[in-house]
Amino acid sequence: MNFELKKINWIPGKEATQLQVMTLKVREAKAADEERNYTTISKALMVLPDGTVFNPPVINNLKSGETYVFRLINNDPAGGKLDMVFNAPTEFKTAAIQQKYYHNSELIYSKPGGSFRDAMLPMKIGAYYSLEYSMNDWFGNFTNCSSSGSTVKVLDSIGVKVVKKGDGVIVPITLADITSNTGNKYYSIGVHFYVAAADLPATGEWPLISAMASGENGIYVYVDCATRKIRWRHKSAAATEEIISSGTITPDSWNKILVFRAVDPAQSKMWLNYVDTSTGQFTNASAFVDTGLHNLEIGNKTVDNSTVMSAVGGVFKYVYFTDVIMDGNIAGKYQDPPYPAGILEDYNNPANKYRILRKNMIVLDNNRIVCTVPPDAPVGRKKFYIENSTGVTTPMDIEILPDAKALAPIVADFENNPTEAGRTVVNAFYPMAKAWGGANGGVAPENIYLQDGLLVFEAHGDSYDGELQGYNRDGSPKTHDIPNDPQYGSLWTTRVGAVMSTKEYCGYGSYRITAKLPENIGVAPAFWTFHYGEVYPQDPRYEQLLAQGLHRQGSYGDGYYIVENNEIDIELPSHNAMYVFATVAEMLTPNYNIVWNGELVAVASDPDFSKNGTWKLINAAKPNLPESWVKVNDEIQRLHQPTKTNMKCNNWKGELGGGNGFTFGTDPFQDEYLAMLTSLDKNVWDGEFHEFRFDWYANKVEFFVDGVKVQVNNHFVPDVPGRWTVGLWFPSKPDRNEPWKVDPLGAWAGPVANWRYQKMQVSRLSFDPFTDAVAGGANRLVGETYPFAGFKQFV
Repeated sequence: MNFELKKINWIPGKEATQLQVMTLKVREAKAADEERNYTTISKALMVLPDGTVFNPPVINNLKSGETYVFRLINNDPAGGKLDMVFNAPTEFKTAAIQQKYYHNSELIYSKPGGSFRDAMLPMKIGAYYSLEYSMNDWFGNFTNCSSSGSTVKVLDSIGVKVVKKGDGVIVPITLADITSNTGNKYYSIGVHFYVAAADLPATGEWPLISAMASGENGIYVYVDCATRKIRWRHKSAAATEEIISSGTITPDSWNKILVFRAVDPAQSKMWLNYVDTSTGQFTNASAFVDTGLHNLEIGNKTVDNSTVMSAVGGVFKYVYFTDVIMDGNIAGKYQDPPYPAGILEDYNNPANKYRILRKNMIVLDNNRIVCTVPPDAPVGRKKFYIENSTGVTTPMDIEILPDAKALAPIVADFENNPTEAGRTVVNAFYPMAKAWGGANGGVAPENIYLQDGLLVFEAHGDSYDGELQGYNRDGSPKTHDIPNDPQYGSLWTTRVGAVMSTKEYCGYGSYRITAKLPENIGVAPAFWTFHYGEVYPQDPRYEQLLAQGLHRQGSYGDGYYIVENNEIDIELPSHNAMYVFATVAEMLTPNYNIVWNGELVAVASDPDFSKNGTWKLINAAKPNLPESWVKVNDEIQRLHQPTKTNMKCNNWKGELGGGNGFTFGTDPFQDEYLAMLTSLDKNVWDGEFHEFRFDWYANKVEFFVDGVKVQVNNHFVPDVPGRWTVGLWFPSKPDRNEPWKVDPLGAWAGPVANWRYQKMQVSRLSFDPFTDAVAGGANRLVGETYPFAGFKQFV
């Protein structure tokens, strides 16, 4: 390891009174005190009277856990010499973690150049859209379709729902495409649809497929609501003809309709739920010529650019078109292609296999399949592989763990038992090698070590000139990879922190850490629980989380999901203003959804200069009244102006919103977390040890500093256990124009970290679980989506 000597301790009674120029030599303490065992580090060390080294040298390649003697010899022979004993940090060794998963974790089988999707598809002529996954044409012959409906789950399948008139799926296939076989005009069109009995009108038409030119000339497939039969209409200037199904649709179930216009129009067929159900026939009189670009529409009937009717309440999940000559066998492949399946095979018993159903498949393309581990999947060591029409893939060796939380306390007391505390760190924690928070080098396991009987977290700032490389979000080593970056191609070594997390998930309980914070801000000491889940529409929790107030993310093309982010934070430093308003009048206008007595805001640009400054809420029941606020000082603290006397006391259920508890005008309140900025009335970056603590109950989280309760957050209280995480990281919002730099107005721990490195020393940390009775409820146990991403393990 490397060490920067920034200060020396004078011998009592022999303190310097002026600048001293000294020579620094180093030897291992176990080596004899002989000149040949010393290495000269500097011959011109300049030491100020208070012991500060003006030109601090870096001592390289110190051995982990070794004791050294630093000999300082005054260059003035009359000045004498002194020896300092230095205990080099004991560095942890780390290793990779075998692939492990929990229920609801993402399980990925990747095979570049594979054919997972192609193997299930029928002949790739025409277009095939699986609306469960995306709006893309899986055959690759046509562009994406579009939808104005909403995505819903029905009977374990995902589809597009027609909510109102005008909704539906627009497929970029025109009448000209459909009738491109100018001789006999043969084609097939199919769609899968669901309709609840209550949503199907008693009479009239309920459109399924339409492709019409002016005057309703073209193709139209619809449900006759009175008879519940399918009618397939061809209309031209010469004739209007229909084929009608002999069977009826089944409401409250998925239905599959496939129509085939044959070479001989009289031989045209209709399959409803796999059964050839045609009555009636077409003749050449119904052939039509289209001169416009009229798209195929699903769930909607548009004539002359006007929506005539829509299949309100209908849900559609597959759309396909082909000009393959159709028979019963080929029709079956289009209606129900053989989907691949994920297999979990017991490692010690190959006959014991668990099949991951299609409803748990969230990504399907040729190169990879992504499944969520079903809640009832068996735990233990498994072989995971894909089974499809071409056979099985090479198995992956994985392990599925039971969903559980820590039941026993976790204690690491470095002050009283440093050896046992070090074992606890190795046995109970994972170090992180990953990144988040913007323009930084993430966090590195190498920056966690033991020194002088304490646990140390080291952070490298903007001036760091060492060689330790940071990490990307995916855990890979980070380089400067933006071409315009002047350091493009070089290792990313600055703004690298240090973080570790418990192996077990910790639930309701008391979390404490006694730490000496770094000297300077610019980095964030943080102590938090964390559990992250991406919940997809196939998951039963999807609707539950929507009902709880969380919001949909993503897109139809890439997939929708909800982020369930159960988290509690103590983060430092912080500014104190929940929001900076322009005027006092503006301060009184928001829709205050969450407020508390003592909340601080700032006013920055009021025409009455005496009103600018920090304001405190003294009557949370009426925040829109001027008498509910009192100005406390002239200070205006903004996001990028944190102080050493404030900290964040945060609760999270999701990750969206501003986290400040209010909206303006008619904007809906969509926050999924609350960041309570809290004044401590003292500097906790003062070079002393302080105890930071939060007590997590089912209905609230109480925050303490040095045993004094400083905040209570009873909003967005998490209920899922998370990994208890501690360390230093860099909130570094990227600059918009130069994203390798930090936005000076967006870095809430300080816009600059103009130092080489700093340390946070920890003397004690502990987690004491609450019983359900004490907590006031039971934790909900669910697995994380990416439970081991970015973690290593101590060895």
